Order: sequence, then structure tokens, then C-alpha cells
Amino acid sequence: MILSLLSAFVFPARMSDVGHTQFAALLFPISRPTYRIANAIRAHFVEPVSEDSRPDQAIETENLALKEQIQRMTAQIDMLQQRAGERASLGGFESFCNRFEVTGTDGDNRDGLTIGGLSFSSVRVGQPVLSSGTVVDLIGRIDNVGMLSAHVSLITDAGFAVTGHFVSYSAGGAQENKTLQAIVRGRGGGKLVIDTLALADLKDSVNVGDWVVLSDDTWPRALQGVRIGRVASIQPLPKQSLFAEIQLASETNLLHLNDVWVMTHQP
Repeated sequence: MILSLLSAFVFPARMSDVGHTQFAALLFPISRPTYRIANAIRAHFVEPVSEDSRPDQAIETENLALKEQIQRMTAQIDMLQQRAGERASLGGFESFCNRFEVTGTDGDNRDGLTIGGLSFSSVRVGQPVLSSGTVVDLIGRIDNVGMLSAHVSLITDAGFAVTGHFVSYSAGGAQENKTLQAIVRGRGGGKLVIDTLALADLKDSVNVGDWVVLSDDTWPRALQGVRIGRVASIQPLPKQSLFAEIQLASETNLLHLNDVWVMTHQP
């Protein structure tokens, strides 16, 4: 927004004109409200105004209305910038994914989402579903498709299973442990667990805060290495103390997502 104001009032046109029509059209949803805000500010604070003979109450009412309009426009700009950031964060997946809004969540102790949109002609059962946050996470797959909606089975749903490996992060960068394969299972209620690894195998190699990423040949090659969940706790498995019960946590609450990306095409 600051750059837009500088371009409007300070920089000459030859400096601010990038000369790319397509780029300007792409930013039109953001530039239009910014331009309107800049014009409103300029009209009230920059350009000289003649003495206003209206009652003080009328002027105050108009100023309040203008303030509310600026707040609404600012919120719209923030939303559009977030959408742009989300698409950029797909890291190359944007050509193969379509975004759909979440219209509902499951009940009866099932972890699933209903997504809606104008067309589901490209959506198929089994397609991967990714988060729309700042970093891409695997969150489930399509298990039912209708004419105007589809259902997503989340990775936390009871019976959902996927294979991954551990990645730890430090100042030296990411360290992958591909030799230690883990079966991640959903238990319902937003829970993800790994309960097939011996505690001895985890010693000095897996810690709280590490991530589990996809390493499963039954999923598309382009998704290998996509995050599944973060290690939240490591405890002995009840009744089998030689094995570990690793609780995983998702980056966000999967039942509170506003929208998701469906991988409708293969790279």
C-alpha cells in the first residue's frame, strides 16, 4: 500500500509504469481499492479544500463513513494478498491444483470436510487434498464426488493410513531420515499417531518438533516430501512399552479450514 501511495503522489510516471499489461491486470483486485483509498486521502488531506459550510455533525458523519470504507477496503486488500501468498506457497503445484471452499465438516466422530464450488468436472475420487496455508501440507484425499460438492477424508480420520519419514531442522538445515519409515494412522478427533516403531530405533534420531513428510509410492511422485504432521510427543505405547506412541500435530486445525487445494491433475 505504501508503494502504491508513493507511486501516486511522489514518483514520476515513467518510474512507476512497469509496462506489463498482464501483470497490472493480475494486481487489479488489489490496486483498485488501493487507488480508491489514495484518492480519498488525497481529497481530504492533500488537495486544498474550500471552507465547508455544512454543519459539524454532517462532516463528522461523512468522516466516519469514509473511515469505515477505508477499513473495509484494507480488509479486502489483506484477503487478496493472503490469497496471492497462498497460491505462491504451493511451490509449483498451482498448475495441478484447484481451490475449493469448505462448506461443512463431518459429525459422528468422523474427520472429514465437504467442499463446494461451481464445477467438479475435474475432481475424482482418490485425488490428494492439500492445505491452503503458507506452507503446503497433505491433509487428505477425495473419497466422494457429487455434482456441486465433494467429500474429503482427512488424514486424521479413523482408519486413514499413509507412510512417511522423519525430517529434523536445525541451524545447519534439514536432515532427512529416510531409513526410518513410519506408518501414520488417523484415530479420529484430529489425532495422528505412529505406533509401529520401537523406542530404541528413535533414540537420538527423532525428537519432538521434527516433521513427518510423505514417503509413499501410492501417492503422486510430486507430493513425496510434502509435510504430514509435526512430532508433538513421544511416549511408550501402553501395554507394549518397548514400542513408541508418537503423537503428531497438524500445522492448523483441519476441521477449521476455510478452503483447500485439490490436486486435480498429475504433473
